[in-house]
Amino acid sequence: MYILGINAGHNATACLLKDGKIIGCVSEERFSRIKNHSGFPTKSVEFLLSNEGITSNKIDQVVLDNNFKKNPYSDTKFLEAYTKKSKKDKFLSWLGYRYPGIFNEYLKKKTPLIKNRKYKNSFGVRKKISDLLKISIDKIMIVDHHVLHALSCCFNLPKDKKTLIFTLDGEGDGLCATINIFDGKKLKTISRTDKSASLGYLYSIATIYLGMKPLQHEFKVMGLAPYAKENNINKIYSKFDKLFVVDDNLAFKSKFNMPFADHFLKKEMRYVRFDILSGAIQKLVEEKTKEWVRKVIKKTGIRDIALAGGVFMNVKANQKISEMDEVNSLYIMPSCGDESNAIGACFWGYNSSSKGLIFPIEHLYLGPEYGNEYIENLIKKETLNEKYNIKFYKDINREIAELLAKGYIVARCSGKSEWGARALGNKSILASPKDSDTVRVLNETIKDRDFWMPFTPSILDSSEKDYIYNPKKIKANFMIITFESTKKAQKDLPAAMHPYDFTLRPQIVKKEHNSDYHEIISQFKKITGIGGVLNTSFNLHGEPNVLTPEDALRTVENSDLKFLVMENFLFEKK
Repeated sequence: MYILGINAGHNATACLLKDGKIIGCVSEERFSRIKNHSGFPTKSVEFLLSNEGITSNKIDQVVLDNNFKKNPYSDTKFLEAYTKKSKKDKFLSWLGYRYPGIFNEYLKKKTPLIKNRKYKNSFGVRKKISDLLKISIDKIMIVDHHVLHALSCCFNLPKDKKTLIFTLDGEGDGLCATINIFDGKKLKTISRTDKSASLGYLYSIATIYLGMKPLQHEFKVMGLAPYAKENNINKIYSKFDKLFVVDDNLAFKSKFNMPFADHFLKKEMRYVRFDILSGAIQKLVEEKTKEWVRKVIKKTGIRDIALAGGVFMNVKANQKISEMDEVNSLYIMPSCGDESNAIGACFWGYNSSSKGLIFPIEHLYLGPEYGNEYIENLIKKETLNEKYNIKFYKDINREIAELLAKGYIVARCSGKSEWGARALGNKSILASPKDSDTVRVLNETIKDRDFWMPFTPSILDSSEKDYIYNPKKIKANFMIITFESTKKAQKDLPAAMHPYDFTLRPQIVKKEHNSDYHEIISQFKKITGIGGVLNTSFNLHGEPNVLTPEDALRTVENSDLKFLVMENFLFEKK
């Protein structure tokens, strides 16, 4: 049985499930080279079908996130909505902020809280997908946005006990948050929050206010927050704290409609320094999500939880939740923005039409790969020997480790590409984590990143206890949560942690998930005694991560990268 899951909105993504197992998942941005590509993921679907060697008539069901129907904002349109308002729009926005609740009924009519979560009657959208894929309309189902967020976690949740699933994002199908109980078979939604009380909206609008791109640079606000002094944050925090409460129905309520939050920021935060504002908005997300989780656990008695939705890309908030005494266990959906809804769609489709076994998602290497033969042909076709010294190494992993140990920076484009927002070794720029000056070199010559942003480590599973405090044994394979670092980490990995609060956002690497990458780090440890490497995405600033060898070469040629590894070939700029 084949199920095709689609997110056709923000960061459009396609996912293919076969007999209960995810066998491929890719985001359209990697093919189109448009960051956070919004729209139907045509090339992603084409890849998944061709890679499996099937045509669309072999698909048993297509499950679609309802974003396609709504044509959601791209980051550009979202930015324009708050920076290029007409006089009428400015007046209406001011009115909505000045008189809280004035548009409540209008907003509810415009984006009602959906009762039928399956959208069985969305004939026009299903017909459009049917024409695109040349597949029977009867095989196409449209499912609620937040239901899919919740279900994306369910591949990896226990089947013999209940788990609380929290979803939290900017908005989707009129909602910004839900609480769900998963018992191993069925999902029950017990609380929903209207988008008017969206923490995600406020965070994105604050990102705009700070001069950065919404739906893309929120992580920069999070990275900046630790630099603010706590006493300075507290001077303004009360103004944020009063904006939200968690009511008796376990839903967020806000002082005014959050789509009008730009007026709040302009009035209340006009002369507040950028780092202090970042610290206050970050503290708000941490404190309000903790309050929410605490109340839900108290009411339900369920202490095993899971997190999904774009707000939970906030790795520092995830850490704060994980440290709560009330929380027994925590699972966070990797890359849990809208791109993960394609995975939730696969779960919905398979679970609704089969009683077969569902396999957990163990790794995210779910995209295209290009072998040595492809690289060899590319070298000849593009006469790359004129630009590079190129050598073939049988033991390329040892060669990479030796270069890293000598202090060189090495870009790697090998094996299957990773799905999601994080580079996990196959499409990564690697460096020694020992020398803090590496951060400056990467920022100034390759990545063009903001100076305050940290890099991250990939750590051998056998070295995890040496470098992070993880008493609850939370799965840390996908860079979706931060941890406090050990003294040894601060000695061995200073270039791969936050330079101010010394937290780590690790990828714990297991041999069974990526044997080549595990071998690189193992060889590096043999040479240096350090059980981890610095790992950052292989891309130019503002671009999606590389997908093809051609992408990799273009990135090298437009940066100061000297060494590139593609499969068993080492390229060195002449």
